[in-house]
Amino acid sequence: MINFVNARLHRPERGWDPIPPSYAADYSNEQWSTIDHGLLDDLEKRVGGFAGKTILDLGGGPAHYALAMAQRGGIVTWHDVSSTYLELARRKADEFGLQYKVRFSLGYLDEAPQILSEQFDFVFNRICWNYGFADRSFAAVLYSMVKPGGFAYVDTTHSGFKRDQLPTLARMRTWLNDHTGIKIGHPLPPHGRLARLFLAFAVKRMTIDYRSPTNDRIFFEKADLCE
Repeated sequence: MINFVNARLHRPERGWDPIPPSYAADYSNEQWSTIDHGLLDDLEKRVGGFAGKTILDLGGGPAHYALAMAQRGGIVTWHDVSSTYLELARRKADEFGLQYKVRFSLGYLDEAPQILSEQFDFVFNRICWNYGFADRSFAAVLYSMVKPGGFAYVDTTHSGFKRDQLPTLARMRTWLNDHTGIKIGHPLPPHGRLARLFLAFAVKRMTIDYRSPTNDRIFFEKADLCE
């Protein structure tokens, strides 16, 4: 509830931006140098190719994956809350000649359904899950953005990551989210929660990857109830 109220008071369309320009520039440079093309190869096989598919990069940040998927023929929409990232993303799109291949959308991640008013063949959400208002409601948001028979991929660092290094208040917020689901700010989700949340929806199949000691990675195909 607190995050929902905070979102009413701090509006990106009125100039509010949670990401400082200096951090955004450094993070963008780092991420552009570490794109996992092996991941993209694997995802492209799983969804039957990106070419011609409508793709949502939900929480697209520097747009490194949005533009990489556009280069592979995807019809990509980038959506993020940060106008700083939006400016950086548009510059990169211009640099790569992809300014007409990617649509850019500004707003909270949870508000994407209202802003975009459509569903996608593939929804991609990487290392930004914790910016959703609450884990349960954000799972419903992401699921709703996938077309029946479409696919989604989520990669999130979980709350066990460097927990002992968190400041006291951040540890308290993390404990509260872990044990009650009440989310204040942006604590990481507990290990295993995302899979349980998505399994509550109609999914045809799901792959759960816990090989990383720090990240949960989920891929699912949404059930097409008309089949």
